[in-house]
Amino acid sequence: MSNNIQQLLVIYILVLIKFTNTELTLNNQKLEWIIGSWRSEFSGKVFWPTVPTMTFGEELIIAEAPLAKSVNVQFLNFSARAWSHTTKDHFHDEWGFITVDPFGNATLMTAGNNGFTTYEVGEVAPNKMILTLKDIGRISFSRDLPVKDLRRTFIKHDDQYLEQIIEMRTATHPSQGYLEHTRVIYTKQKK
Repeated sequence: MSNNIQQLLVIYILVLIKFTNTELTLNNQKLEWIIGSWRSEFSGKVFWPTVPTMTFGEELIIAEAPLAKSVNVQFLNFSARAWSHTTKDHFHDEWGFITVDPFGNATLMTAGNNGFTTYEVGEVAPNKMILTLKDIGRISFSRDLPVKDLRRTFIKHDDQYLEQIIEMRTATHPSQGYLEHTRVIYTKQKK
């Protein structure tokens, strides 16, 4: 995808955020703390035994969306775009939806331009959400090692800073548990 198309998509999402006037459902009010546009120019770090440690930038947008009347569920729009801090090369995009069920459990569904789709579920607490992988799909010709498990944690430190930590297990590392793969601290963008 060209940079112009990516920029247009980001502008489109920002316009949707600005002009979408919806109320959060009672369940999704638990996610109010994470809604907005968050950006990190260079605080993202990639760690993995088979990859050199590197720095990246990322923009995360979580936006309110209207209630899907056909299923009577409100999903929030979720998008993340990452790039190399040093070369500005595009790394990957994730697009998806997030919602909270009546029991307080969050569900995040994503599709990425790296050939992966994920279905993650977890608990929402004030200013913190921990999601674990329930299912993953991938295109058959992806070059990445198969991801076996994943844990994604969001922590809002204050009104200005949000942290995301992704830990995972692949077919080769580690044999049990998780290894930290990425960590990024975002700054909330002004409306």
